Amino acid sequence: MLTMILLLIILILFLWILKSKHEIERRKSLEKDFKYREEHFKTLFDIAPIFIDSFDIKGHCKLWNKECERVFGWSIEELNAHENVFSLFHPDPKQQEIMREAFATRKDTQYINMSPLSKHGEHIYSRWVNVNLSESEIIFIGIDMRAQKEAEKKLLDVQFQLQELNSNLQEKITLAVNEIRQKESILLGQSRLAQMGEMLSVIAHQWRQPLSVIGMGAFSIQNKIDLQKFDCNDKESQKKFLQFLQEEMNDIHRYTQYLTGTIEDFTNFFKPNKEKESTTLNIPIEKVLNILASIIRKEDITVQVDIKTTQNINIYTNEVMQVILNIIKNSIDNFIEKKIINPLISISAYEKIDKFIIQIQDNGGGIEEAILGHIFDPYFSTKNEKNGTGLGLYISKIVIENHSAGLLNVKNINGGACFEIILYGEN
Repeated sequence: MLTMILLLIILILFLWILKSKHEIERRKSLEKDFKYREEHFKTLFDIAPIFIDSFDIKGHCKLWNKECERVFGWSIEELNAHENVFSLFHPDPKQQEIMREAFATRKDTQYINMSPLSKHGEHIYSRWVNVNLSESEIIFIGIDMRAQKEAEKKLLDVQFQLQELNSNLQEKITLAVNEIRQKESILLGQSRLAQMGEMLSVIAHQWRQPLSVIGMGAFSIQNKIDLQKFDCNDKESQKKFLQFLQEEMNDIHRYTQYLTGTIEDFTNFFKPNKEKESTTLNIPIEKVLNILASIIRKEDITVQVDIKTTQNINIYTNEVMQVILNIIKNSIDNFIEKKIINPLISISAYEKIDKFIIQIQDNGGGIEEAILGHIFDPYFSTKNEKNGTGLGLYISKIVIENHSAGLLNVKNINGGACFEIILYGEN
């Protein structure tokens, strides 16, 4: 019995020894693991590119990593040797109290921006966050924001420079646009003067017959009076003379009205029109053909007009007339220069979706392909020097595309040139 009790005690002692040995080995493993983690934390603490620090309420520094020492310049020993450590970073006493309270009071996570001083007197713009490790210890983790601040400053400087550049650029663009408009206005004036010169010959030809009729009528009346080819006492002679006077006066009145209408057409044509007016496309076309009627008859030119729209459009009528006249006059000059047999000009006007189109086509042989892309260039002319200024089609394109927000195109078709005026306007 005693032997059994002794064996039991030995067994229990053996088990206790085994358990103790296992516990010792476990503790050694935990200590080794703890030491490993502690060494790694210390390494991370020292090499981390962020600020990690902690102070107690009295200003004693408990944590101060290598990044803090590198940027701010003080070692932890230098900080703890100072009587009022917070005054090193913040000369303002109020800010010092805020620092003491921050390390003494537990708060929810907060991000704050600060600019503490370094040992060399530089403000270190940084951002900090509080971390509560235990009931009695609070640490702050911060990042150096100087590079970002500098980048923001540079960005603001660049934005300011861009604003200045945009402002100057806008001013330069405005000046350039005004200069271009002034030049266009000058060229438009030159073109109008050139056209006025051309139109004077048209006026002269157009007035020749009416003035001749008026002159002949006045001569006939004066001749009858001078030769006394009537007898005032004879009622029949008196009646014939009055009838003669009435016919002559009717002719004079009719041709005078014709001359007055011609003057009005030419005056309105060359009068600057600064406001759009509502009209149908047949109006400017008919007015141009009336102005050119005498030269069209003289050169025996057939003109076919096909107006397929009666809708009103808001346009600068006189400017559109100038373009139409310029195109038709070019065709007439081309007919004369090339001695075209059976010259024909076809004019059509129609609507297409949201635009109005005027097409002017002739049978004058077309425009050489080599120069087709240059006929709207300034001072480019296919006429000889004495008959062409090179401004007509250039000004026409400006008038349609810059002033009327339309398009002016040209192409060769069916053995002739075809100009297409595209206008946009409210019906």
